[in-house]
Amino acid sequence: MNQPLSGVQIPLEFGFRETADFGHFIEGPNTEVCKLSRSIALGETFQSVYIWGQAATGKSHLLQAVCNLASQADLKVAYIPLSQYAELSPEMLEGLHHLHMVCVDDIDCIVGQPEWEQALFHLYNRLRDQQRPLLMTGAKGPRDLAFQLQDLKSRIIWDLTYHLQPLSDTDKISLLQKRADTRSFEISAEVAAYLVKNVRRDLPSLLALLDKFDQATLAEKRKLTIPFVKSLIQDI
Repeated sequence: MNQPLSGVQIPLEFGFRETADFGHFIEGPNTEVCKLSRSIALGETFQSVYIWGQAATGKSHLLQAVCNLASQADLKVAYIPLSQYAELSPEMLEGLHHLHMVCVDDIDCIVGQPEWEQALFHLYNRLRDQQRPLLMTGAKGPRDLAFQLQDLKSRIIWDLTYHLQPLSDTDKISLLQKRADTRSFEISAEVAAYLVKNVRRDLPSLLALLDKFDQATLAEKRKLTIPFVKSLIQDI
């Protein structure tokens, strides 16, 4: 959250990451939803959207990219990570309809939580009345969300939904190179391809290696080569 709200204060630790932007998001097969998200972020489109997909497909990155682009356009926006709902309060959703847009991440985390379901439902309705977009993400398709509040589920089903598709191996290579670049070290296409083919192929596992590589290249003052990478991941 980049600006305080009337009657509502979003703790800074729940703000969006400035490094999560569209420039570092690998679209892969998800060009259409990325194009729509940019349009919403710039205030050109007022469509509410539910984006779903398996873990590590980039849902949180995409929402935070919307927040960053909207902030650059001087629009007021809130990012609410419901994976941390236990540290938050449903009351923080009150008053957000006065913003230009709201991004709510991981809504499936509050399934079966009546107060949160009611708060999200009322936020949805207030934003719709104000013609302000609500962007939501979850790990399941809209019909598989087991909300107790059926009206909330119905709202999401009726609205626009996108299934975020996993990246191909080629896209994963590009992602590794872009993420390394943000950390100011280099991974060649050859090394990135080796990782994608020889290490666990899920993105969290691949991206977790970047911290280790970053530290190792600084400590050893060496570039990442396949032999060097092999020595670093031999215990994986």
